[in-house]
Formats: sequence, C-alpha cells, structure tokens
Amino acid sequence: MMRRSAPVLVLVLLTAVPEAPPRRIPNDPLFRQQLSFYAAPGPATMRRRSNGAGVDTVQVAPGVTLDAPGAWAVTTGSRSVVVAVLDDGFFYRHEDIAPNLWHNPGESGTDARGLPRSANGVDDDGDGYVDDVIGWDFAFDDPDPDPYVFDGMDRSRIQPYQHSAPALGIIGAAGDNGVGVAGVDWSVSLMLLKIGAQGVPRGQVDTARVRRAALAIRYAADNGARIINWSGFVDTTDPRILLPLREAVQYAADRGVLLVTGAGNDARDLDDDANCLYPQCFDLPNQIRVAQVGFDGRLYRYSVGGQLRGSNYGARRVEIAALGQNFTTALRDNLSTYAVSDGTSNAGPVVAGVAALVLSVRPDLDAVALKEVLLDSATPLPALRGRVASGGVVNAARAVKLALER
Repeated sequence: MMRRSAPVLVLVLLTAVPEAPPRRIPNDPLFRQQLSFYAAPGPATMRRRSNGAGVDTVQVAPGVTLDAPGAWAVTTGSRSVVVAVLDDGFFYRHEDIAPNLWHNPGESGTDARGLPRSANGVDDDGDGYVDDVIGWDFAFDDPDPDPYVFDGMDRSRIQPYQHSAPALGIIGAAGDNGVGVAGVDWSVSLMLLKIGAQGVPRGQVDTARVRRAALAIRYAADNGARIINWSGFVDTTDPRILLPLREAVQYAADRGVLLVTGAGNDARDLDDDANCLYPQCFDLPNQIRVAQVGFDGRLYRYSVGGQLRGSNYGARRVEIAALGQNFTTALRDNLSTYAVSDGTSNAGPVVAGVAALVLSVRPDLDAVALKEVLLDSATPLPALRGRVASGGVVNAARAVKLALER
C-alpha cells in the first residue's frame, strides 16, 4: 500500500513595494519643457523658444533637477512671502508675472478723498517713497520700475530690458493657471527694485550703482521682503566705495533677510581674493552665492573666442549650485513669450524660489536658519565636492521636507 505524502505548505512572502513619493504637476501647457524642475535621468529634449524653431537635447544626470513637483505636493508657495528682485528694469506686464506682483499695502486702496493711493502723489505709508505700489525705480527716482529706458548696458539701445524676465518667471510665474509655465512658487509676492545702469556704455564704470543697490536692499528689508534676489554685481572692488553696500547687506541680515546672488560667469574661483566681485565676496551670514551646473551635473562651462567661460565657484564663498538652463518667461518684441535662459543669473533665482517655498511652510525661519535648510537639503553631486560649500545642488522637495522636520 502506497503511503501518501504529507501536504506541503508553501508560504509566499510578498515584499511591500514602497510607494512613490507624492508629486503635483501643474496644468501650464509649457511645463513639459521645464526639464530643470523635474526630469527623469537620461536623454531629454527641450524647445529653445515657445514661438520659434530649435530644440536642445540634454543628458540629465541623476539628482541634478529640482524635484519641484515633490515640493508642490506639500506647498505651492504663498502670497505672504515677499521676494525682492534687484535688476535694471522689469517687464512686469508679462502674462505669467503680473498675477504675482507685490502690492504695497500702504499704497493700495483709496485715500480719505476717495483717490487711489497708487496714483495720488502722496507718500501714504510714510516710507519716503511716493506711490511705490510694486517697488521703486532707484535709477530715475520714480515709482515705475519699468524696462523702457535703455537696455541696462548701452544708452544707444532704447529697448525693453530683458535680463530680469527669466528671473521673475523662475521664482514666481503663476502656476497651474493654464498659461505658459510654472514658477518655483505658483504663488508669491514679487517686489521690483530697479537699480538700472542709466545707459552707461560698456567699458565705463557706473559709479552710482553702489548707492542705488544699497538703497534698494534697505527698501526691501523695510518693506517686508524676506528674500532678495540679485542676479548682478557692482563695478568696483574699492572697500571705501563698497562700504554703503556692505552696510546695507548687514542691515538686511539684522532683519532676517536672505540675500541670494549668482556666483558670476567667469569660470573663476571666488575664494581667491583677486577674483572677487561684490556683493558676492562680502561673506556676511545672510548671503547665499549660487553656482550653475549643467544637466550633466558639472559646473557649467563653454568657450567664447577660445576663452573659457562659465560658472564661478568656491568651496568657501559659493554655497550651493542650481541648474541655470531653465525654460521660463521671456520677452520678445515687447510681448510676453517663453524661452530657455542661462547663466548664474538664472541659477540664483532657482534657489531664491526654493527659499520662498520653505518660508511658505516655515515663516518663522530667519535668514541663517533658512540658509541652513537649503544647504543641508542639497543633493550631493560628485563634481561639486570641493567646488561649493554644500557640495550639492538645491532640491525643492528635500528642502521643504527638512524645514517641516526641524
């Protein structure tokens, strides 16, 4: 008689598959071109302009992009966070910028006579500036920080100034509104402070720029800005001339205001005093200096006439890096458009935008604490070790998460 074998019990162990982190994607029709905000590693293509031909093909390195959708699952920004932008003029009527302009509460609404405070010729809030609704023009001392006087570099070209258009869009293009692109912050208040060159020709020193920038920084600190983005510098290294600017940055530091600047595009080590530019080399505690990386995760480099150009760096004087090649707001023929921007002038605003996202969930952070969050949450990249203080590139999702944990 055949014996029956005992039944065999087979246990199947199911390994739990970790859930993908939540992400939020905006409905802006050109968001898919914003590779710097969120793109999978590997080859990718990006249009150069929204209204023209041309495509850039890039190889996206792991960890180099911002992971903005990961942050947007938690916060998309707040109108209560004011980011002051210093530049030589602003096309503030851009369709994706206008919704997020700062409006000075002391110069808004109507006065006792029923007149709009924005145009009544009275300093309603007593800050020393008349009708300063969206900011101030420190070049021509009036309330309109427009782009229509010179182009910021050459007095022979009276055209709309274009340099600031990408910075505004990177920080705060209105998101999820079915128009154009999304900013790092879908909602924010952009204060516009014009420190324009008044058409000083190339090769000549704009001696008044230090004073204008210093006044603008103090204005920002006095009027509620928590972050100042300045994608530029002044034309002198003389410490005596620079003193008012240094004092203004310290004034902002004393009020908890973070100053974000691009590191510059001369492919130089800013830790070497001979390469210094200002305010980048002041070394004050409320400063973040931003290098530019390419999609390959390395410091951005290119050649002009056989001369090496690209992002400045410095293990002591440059804290963090960001992608500078961003598809964002632009200006063409005096009309709103969208295009790829480049340079540390566009890497800095990425960090400023992330700082604003962090403040939207942790408004109690001062400049030093906010800076620590940004640096401690940076994604390490091998090519940045010894090149920037954090050794990494800014990451929006990690920054917001870390801020909430502290």
